[in-house]
Amino acid sequence: MNASTLSASHCGVVHFGDLDCEAVVLTTGERGYVRKQVAKLLGVHENNTGHRFRQILADFSPKSLSELDKFESPISLPSGRRAQFFPAGVITQIASGVIDAALDHTLHRARRKLVPNCMKIMRSLATTGEVALIDEATGYQHHRAPDALQELISKLLRQSCASWERRFHPDYYRALYRLFNSRYQGHEQNPPHVIGQITLRWVYGPVLPEDLLGEIRNRKGISQKHHQWLSEQGLAHLESQIHAVTAIARSSMSYADFKRRCESAFAGTPLQLGLLAEELAEVA
Repeated sequence: MNASTLSASHCGVVHFGDLDCEAVVLTTGERGYVRKQVAKLLGVHENNTGHRFRQILADFSPKSLSELDKFESPISLPSGRRAQFFPAGVITQIASGVIDAALDHTLHRARRKLVPNCMKIMRSLATTGEVALIDEATGYQHHRAPDALQELISKLLRQSCASWERRFHPDYYRALYRLFNSRYQGHEQNPPHVIGQITLRWVYGPVLPEDLLGEIRNRKGISQKHHQWLSEQGLAHLESQIHAVTAIARSSMSYADFKRRCESAFAGTPLQLGLLAEELAEVA
């Protein structure tokens, strides 16, 4: 793709908590950001060569480098200004990778300063997908075609219940049990009812619209779990939210503190079917 021939039809500012990043939609419909602002968003103090930023991409999202090279030439913004384009989708991979490395205690000490910004990014994206955030900021949402519930169901749900596989890592339960001064003993342990309530409210709730959760409840049997009905795309949304909730739980001082943080990060306007369907269509 020759980015020198491309221009942005819509432009705006996406808010990741108290962090801002200039977002654009190309005339081709592709969403993304002004590249130098992405480095600033992540907390990377960049030099003129962009070496530090590319190294982070290589470590946490290596496949994105080839995608980035497609947009090596500047694009034209509506204001007439020219800037380098950074495609949507990569920010999530980087932020998730940084947080995972921090939880696994494998994050290099020099990069620990990236964690706070990455947490803010993941909390924002757990509530609203990247494409929806960009469309809202740029006004492009008014140009999208409407999407039906059935189309969304076909993308996020399976036709039949899958066999059970572990989707919630022991670290998730350890972090939550700690909030109640209890110790997680393993998957054979029957978790308290409050753990199930937390999972429904703060893991499933922010990433699946109520209409979709209702569809799962109608389909699943008594012994089946919600995640057994999710497609690969649905599971990807779920896993990202599990990481975000685990990180909040591990850094919370008490259950009350955890609840306040979740309410601040995830509560608000319910996830809209149309926005989620549009996001999935973009990454398909």
